[in-house]
Amino acid sequence: MVTKRKCPNCQSTNHAKILWGLPANMKELEGELERKEIVLGGCCVSWDDPKWKCNDCGTRWN
Repeated sequence: MVTKRKCPNCQSTNHAKILWGLPANMKELEGELERKEIVLGGCCVSWDDPKWKCNDCGTRWN
């Protein structure tokens, strides 16, 4: 059985994977960014950065 990942704040399954770092080719990511499948997290990367962002409430989590 496949379970959908849920936002810990609002329980929505509408979320995006956070891409950290500086993407080499933004043209390749345009479609995923427009569909909100991924979001850019920034270029400063640490060990405990969140992996997901809720498209409904904005919560970020691992």
